[in-house]
Amino acid sequence: MSLWVRNVHREVASNAVVYEPVEVRRVRYYYDSGVDVVSIRLRDGEPKYVIDGSGNFVIFADDLGVWSVDLEVKKWGGEHGDVVRKMKMAGFEIW
Repeated sequence: MSLWVRNVHREVASNAVVYEPVEVRRVRYYYDSGVDVVSIRLRDGEPKYVIDGSGNFVIFADDLGVWSVDLEVKKWGGEHGDVVRKMKMAGFEIW
């Protein structure tokens, strides 16, 4: 799966920040059933900044932009077992 993002700086000799679309070659996603958290990993690495918001999401970022977003599930839109089965079919790693 390819994803195009616009939050990555391009090295340009200019006094203005230029955002150039960058293809993210591999998006990974996980579901931690122990704490009901879905994680969408945009790229590899370790976070430098962590941004939390009202217990519903966490955004991990560094100087190059966002590299991961975790979403806390408050309520599933169906039977839990069916949701997990669909995640497995979609390629989620289930912990």
